[in-house]
Amino acid sequence: MPYPVLSVLDAPDREVCSARRSRTNTPLQALTLMNETGFVEAARALAVRMLREGGTTDGERLGFGFRLATGRLPQQREAAILAKLLEQMRASYRADPDAAHQLLGVGASAVDAVASEPELAAHAALAGMILNLDETITKN
Repeated sequence: MPYPVLSVLDAPDREVCSARRSRTNTPLQALTLMNETGFVEAARALAVRMLREGGTTDGERLGFGFRLATGRLPQQREAAILAKLLEQMRASYRADPDAAHQLLGVGASAVDAVASEPELAAHAALAGMILNLDETITKN
């Protein structure tokens, strides 16, 4: 029985050789990439790296995380959109610290206290968006 996430992402079942993988993009795949435990933990881990290694400003951290995921720096328009999203997430999680705690509690890995819970949750939400980009998923 294949892992359900692999089925959702149209991965071959490994019973026969596959010369080429089909490329699809469905709402169910996006939902999985945003909410499945492993992907939420991956976003949190990327957020920790952004906060710890990415620099001292939001712009530096955002660029660092984007480059890790896509292999390039964000264009000015992309960076502006992501910076706005980070501010919205930061305000949302500061207003609702329980939601931040809930997001950071997903999965089995320990939460790294590199920043306050609302700050880490905001960066984790941003990292989740970056990891869900078509460019990140397909590397095209």
